Amino acid sequence: MERGHSLSSEPRTTATKEKKSSSELVSVKLIEWEDYEQEVARLWSLSSALKEAREKKEGLEGKLHSLNQVEAESLSRLNVLEEIRERVGARKKMMESLSDRLQGAAEKAKKEEQRLGAEVRSLLVAGTALSVANKQLEVSCEVLLLLCFSEKLVD
Repeated sequence: MERGHSLSSEPRTTATKEKKSSSELVSVKLIEWEDYEQEVARLWSLSSALKEAREKKEGLEGKLHSLNQVEAESLSRLNVLEEIRERVGARKKMMESLSDRLQGAAEKAKKEEQRLGAEVRSLLVAGTALSVANKQLEVSCEVLLLLCFSEKLVD
């Protein structure tokens, strides 16, 4: 058979026939023999493009899955960091409170130290005065004894 001649008696034009079978609509495209190689090449190209698109899709799905895992891990780490920040904030407040109480206690202790220092100085002055008075009393007693003893000797 010569190339370009069709087996059927139909004209050599491209036609679309529609058949209804088992409740389906089927579209059939008749291709002339001259266009067969070109149509096969076109279908082969489309098939290759479809295969390449599917491979790209699978690759992108894998990357998307990886990115989703990375994002989930990142969110998990951010949550952990937020919990740590909250704990650090709570500890900071506690330390500030302790620092304030310690500072208040230090001021109170300093005032108490000053008060006690003044009392100790007062006691030292009183003790010194008492010691001087005691010495004077001893001297007075000795003088009195001497006077008493000298009067008895004179008598």
